[in-house]
Amino acid sequence: MEEYPTPVKIILLLKKYPNMSLDDLAKKLKISKMAVLNHISVLEQQGAVARKIVKKSVGRPSYAFYATEVSNMKLGTGSDAMLTDFMDFIKNTGNEKLLEEFLKDRYGRVKSEYSSVMPRKGLEEKVNALAVLRRNADYYPEVKKSQENFELTEYNCPILSISKNFGIACSMETQMFSQVLDADVKSTHRQVNGYSACRFLISQKSEENE
Repeated sequence: MEEYPTPVKIILLLKKYPNMSLDDLAKKLKISKMAVLNHISVLEQQGAVARKIVKKSVGRPSYAFYATEVSNMKLGTGSDAMLTDFMDFIKNTGNEKLLEEFLKDRYGRVKSEYSSVMPRKGLEEKVNALAVLRRNADYYPEVKKSQENFELTEYNCPILSISKNFGIACSMETQMFSQVLDADVKSTHRQVNGYSACRFLISQKSEENE
C-alpha cells in the first residue's frame, strides 16, 4: 500500500481489519499515533470513518475505528450520489431492461479490453495482470495464493450503487473474470451484501467446465 496516500491506506486497513485501534493503525502504517489521529479526525468529519467504544475489564475504555460506506467515495466513487439518483430514475420509469442491456455492453467492452492485454499462459500471471487492471480502475485489489488457487479481494466497488439496485452486475462481473482468466471463479463475498470487500476464489478450470 506504499503508493497510496495515508488517508486511503487507513480506509483500506479498516476495510481489511475492521475495528482497529490507534495503536494498531500506527503500527501497521509505521507512523505516530498522533499522525494517525490527525488523519482519522479528518476522515470522521467527512463521514468516511467512525468509532465505537470498546470496554476493557481493567482501565479506561478505548476506541475502535471502522470504515463506513461513505469511505467508498474516498476510494474513487465520488459520483455515487448521482448514480443513486440515476438508479432510482431507471427503476421508477420502468427502464430496468435498458440498464441490463447497458451492463451487458459494458462488460463486453471490459472483457475485450482485459483480454487484449492478458498473458497467454499461466494462471498466476493472468491473476496478477487482472489485479493491475482492477487497481487502475480504483477497485484496490489484493491477491493471495494458496497452493495452485488464488484469492482476489477488492476493497472498493466503484459501481456499488448499480450493484445494489441490479444484482445482475455482480454475476456478470464474475462471469467476465472467468472468461478473461479462462478459469473457475467463485464469488464468496460482496460489498453489496454488507461485506467490507468483494472476494473471489480462482482456480484452474475443471474438466466439466471446459
